[in-house]
Order: sequence, then C-alpha cells, then structure tokens
Amino acid sequence: MLTVLLCKGHGIDSEELSLFNNEKVADINLFERTLINLANEGYKEAILICDNNNVSLEKLNKNHPDSKVQIKTSLDNLPLERDLLIIQNNVVINKKQLVNLIKTIRDENNSFVANDSEGKKSGIIFLKEKNCDSINLKLADLSKFGDLLNKKNLIDPPKKLTLNEIGTDASANFLFAHISKNVSGWVSKNFNSKISIPISKILVKMNLHPNLITFIVGCIGISCGFFYASNLAFVGALVLEASTILDRCDGEVARIRLKESKFGQWFDTALDQLSYFSMFLGISICINNPKFFISSPEIIILKQISILNILLYIMFLTIILFFMIRRTKNGSLAYYPKEVDSIIPVNKRSLFYRFISKFRFLLKREYFSPGMIFVSLIGYEFAIIISFILLFFALIHLTSDYLEMNKKIDITY
Repeated sequence: MLTVLLCKGHGIDSEELSLFNNEKVADINLFERTLINLANEGYKEAILICDNNNVSLEKLNKNHPDSKVQIKTSLDNLPLERDLLIIQNNVVINKKQLVNLIKTIRDENNSFVANDSEGKKSGIIFLKEKNCDSINLKLADLSKFGDLLNKKNLIDPPKKLTLNEIGTDASANFLFAHISKNVSGWVSKNFNSKISIPISKILVKMNLHPNLITFIVGCIGISCGFFYASNLAFVGALVLEASTILDRCDGEVARIRLKESKFGQWFDTALDQLSYFSMFLGISICINNPKFFISSPEIIILKQISILNILLYIMFLTIILFFMIRRTKNGSLAYYPKEVDSIIPVNKRSLFYRFISKFRFLLKREYFSPGMIFVSLIGYEFAIIISFILLFFALIHLTSDYLEMNKKIDITY
C-alpha cells in the first residue's frame, strides 16, 4: 500500500488544503505527524503532493532515515499497480486510530471514502489497485470521489480540521482527548487524566523531554518512603498518589511529541517500582522504630510481616520482569495481564485463578495508590496486613502464570 498525502488542491469537502500546511502540534506539522505515524507502523514509502519542494520533513527523516517520500506537484502519474491510501493534510490522527484504519483497509476488498461515526467525510480515501484505472486521479476536487466510491464509517475516526479551526488548539485538544493507552483503567481515564492532561499541555509547550519528566515524577514517587518512615503515612500516601497522577504526563507528552521509546517505557517502569519499594521500605522502617511503636507481641509480628512484604515484593517484581524481558515488546507492566491472557486465556484456568484474576486490578497503580490514602487513615498495622494479602495472592497469581506458560512455551534460559 502506498500513501498519498495531499497538501494542495481541494479536499473532500472542497476546502483549500494549502491553508493547512502550517498547522502544527508540538512543533510537528500535521502532514508530517501522519507520515511519522505511518512509518512507525512500517509504511515508510509515501508521495507528498505539494507546491513547495523545500517542505520540511526533518522529524520524519530523523526518526526514520530510511523513509522514502517522493514530492510531487500533482496527482498525475501515480503508480496504479498498487493500493493507494489518500490522506489530506488537515487530518489529525493518532497511533491507535491509524492502526484501526489499517485493519479496516485489510478487511476491505473494495475502495471507500472513510467517514466518521456521524457519516461526515474524514478526509481519507482508500483506492484498491483494481479500481485505480477506472477513477480519474487527476480530479482537482476530491469531493467528487464521494459520488464514485462506497462510504465506510470508521469505528474510531480521526479529526478533519476545518478552516475555522486553523490557528486554534483544536488539533492538540483532539489528540489529548484520545491520549489514554488501551490498558488504562477507569480511574486513570476518568480521574487522573483530568489533572495530568492540563499539566501535560504545559509541559509540551515547555519542550521538556519525556524522560526528564519521568525522572522528576519518579523522584516524587520515591520520596514517599521518607514520609512513611517518618510516621507520616497520610502524607506519604498523598505523595504516592500525586506521583501516580503525574505518571501519566511523561507518556502523554511522549505520544504528543512522537517520542515514545522502549527505553522510556523501561525507565518509567523502573522508577515506578522504586516508588513502591520505597513505600514498603518506609513502612517497615517506621514500624521497626521504637520511637513510633512500642514493642508488643502484636507489633513484633507486624515487624516481621513488614520485612516479609519487602521480600515478597522483590520476588513478585523478579518474576514479572523476567517474563517481560523475555516475552514482551514493551517495558510497561500495564501490558503484562494482556500479554499473559493472550497465551493462556483466563477462562481456561482453574476456578481459584479466575477468582484471583478478578482482583488483580487492585495492584494497578491507579487503584493501589488512592487505596493507600484510605489505608493510611486506619493505621500502619492495617497497611502492613493489606499489603501482605495483596502481595501473597499476587505471587500465587504470577507463579500460576509461570507454570502454565512453561507448558505452552519455553520461558527458561
């Protein structure tokens, strides 16, 4: 499939496309964002229809030096022996929407004009090779294609920028509105994002690198252990929750600035886990401090459990990271359940495993962190017991994953 990106002429709704050439989000032109997203999915060959032969493709060439982009001044002489994906330069599309579009194209056997869920044209036309000869590609007005081709409503459509939205934040707002990852939970999407997205918009304008944001947020999260160790559990829980909310920012900025990387994912995961470790360590230090807790049979048992929690967490983290390093393509722990369930579906597991799996969401940071605020109001004793229960069953869950996968695939060295 060959992509044709239109930066001149009239669009599907007769808009003048050259007026959108300077529209940017995070200093990246809309047409260049589309080319970069396509290249990230393996479609590195494209034709750019524009008047300016000096059009900048700096970001694309930097990210994908092996990209092959031809610049033409018209739709004349396009290769008709290939499927053509025609996209206007006023289309705002993110990675997920592009993947869905490509899947739709693969499932279709006919040419189509892509519409949004309301039936409005989205500025995207797909032409099958078999139809290219019968359609006049020299048409200056793409609106006529609507009468020649079938219409296809996209499930997750991109945004087609209008003339009235030129120079506004409409493009950025649309991308931020669709910024959450597929694995983000309800709390993250409906609560945390309401705080993180406005902050991320500021960070994008500040031109901060996502890895620097990860480091700053990670340091905030790790500092929670100091407050826990100082018998300030409520403050420590608030700090951990603040870092959890801000933890979205590095990913949001990376996706808007098209700077996602595997290193960034692993760096974020490492600092996240250090935040948890700091919390467990701080709780153990506090309860083992005679200044805060007078020794008694109950306290002695809790001291031992607090130390055991640290060991259980190290074991939990070792097992899950072992799998991720060996079997996953990213460094985010959020994808672990999905990766495992794709190998051994939950409905094929034991009844006990299925019961545990219904509560594994509690270990996700977006649920665990606010939960610790509530727990901190009850006391360290309750925090230690709850942590032990969660870690114990989480370890059983992971051990079952390991044993089941060992039957399916070789996960040993």
